[in-house]
Parts: sequence; C-alpha cells; structure tokens
Amino acid sequence: MLDFGAVSLEWGTLLTQVLVFLPMLLLYGLAIYLIVKAIHCMKTKIRLDREYNEKLAQLSEHLRK
Repeated sequence: MLDFGAVSLEWGTLLTQVLVFLPMLLLYGLAIYLIVKAIHCMKTKIRLDREYNEKLAQLSEHLRK
C-alpha cells in the first residue's frame, strides 16, 4: 500500500487502474495511427490521380492531332 497521508492506494487498485487504462490508451493510439495513415494514403492517391488525369489529357490531345 502507498500512503500519502489522508490518501492511500492499494496495489490491487493501482493494478486494476493500469489494466483498464493501458488498453484504452493503446486503442486511442491505434485509432490516431490509422487516421494518420489513411490521410497519408489519400494524399498519395490524390497526387497519383492528378498525374493520371494530366497524362490522359496529354494522350487525348495527342490523339486529336
């Protein structure tokens, strides 16, 4: 037991709090990681789509001539 004067904490209570808090913290971390990866993937997709559209426009212009 940890004794802080009027407040005392038992090891069982601390262990329970850590076991509840740690998975939630990991879940939030995973959610943030997935959001960042999705944003990065979407930025890459948008860039590649723009390049594809430019090449398609060039090809279309070349075929018109």
